[in-house]
Amino acid sequence: MSQPPPSSPVPSGYPPGQPPIPQKYRPSAWWFVLGGGLVVAALLAGIGLFVWTLSAFFQTDASLPADGAAHQVGVGTDGDRLLWRDSAVFDPGCVVVDDATGQEIDLRPVTSQMTKDFGEGEWTAAYRFDPGSGSLEVTCTAGGGVQIGPAPSVAGFVGGIIATIAVPSLLGLFGLATLIVTGIMWASRPARPKG
Repeated sequence: MSQPPPSSPVPSGYPPGQPPIPQKYRPSAWWFVLGGGLVVAALLAGIGLFVWTLSAFFQTDASLPADGAAHQVGVGTDGDRLLWRDSAVFDPGCVVVDDATGQEIDLRPVTSQMTKDFGEGEWTAAYRFDPGSGSLEVTCTAGGGVQIGPAPSVAGFVGGIIATIAVPSLLGLFGLATLIVTGIMWASRPARPKG
């Protein structure tokens, strides 16, 4: 009968314990850079998404006087357009004709109060309309001036507001969590040995 070879004697008479856990050292300083970068990205994303959400209010396809004369304008055909009136004029008295068909375009009154003021005076949304071919003849008679620009969509606006809140919040939270965890590990662990 064969027997296993005798094991080497343990000085204390007990079996050997677990090997020691390897020493954990401080994380690399690049983790601070990553956390800070995520916080900066959150700020930039918030600003960018806010501007993008309001971009329909900044864009103007055409500005023209409400002088009773017919004006030829070209507008985008990628969605409805708003006719903005000078806020001092209640009804600009406008008629919009599609040059391609010669038919008058139906101007639907804007039911909510939308105003914009970007340094060129205050403008109030008066009418919403389908731009047809995009080549229009606009006649307004009430004096002052009018602007034509893209109409903001409710779904796009709400989606933009949600994205403006959610994306920077998530980026900022991940960045802040990275900075906190890295800071705790940096303070509680020894530095890596040199060499």
